[in-house]
Amino acid sequence: MEFFDVEAVRARLAELDVPADMAMAYLQVLTNLNAMSVLLSPSVNLDDEGGQEDLQQLWQRHQERRATLEAQYPVLSVVTRPAGWSKN
Repeated sequence: MEFFDVEAVRARLAELDVPADMAMAYLQVLTNLNAMSVLLSPSVNLDDEGGQEDLQQLWQRHQERRATLEAQYPVLSVVTRPAGWSKN
């Protein structure tokens, strides 16, 4: 699972020419992915709850939404990289 520094991404997006509605949608997807990553982590036992499979499907749909937004605005994939990232 991944964890995104949403506040750092928000600050980077403010400096870019990405429409506000797309930036907000992207931030929402990243926030949701962070929350689902925590719930899907091995330290959280949802097996007894019966919602693990549904949560994994929801996580996958958010990953697909993220990929769609990044395809529309390729700069979005750059803003999630850690500070100092130098690889392509």
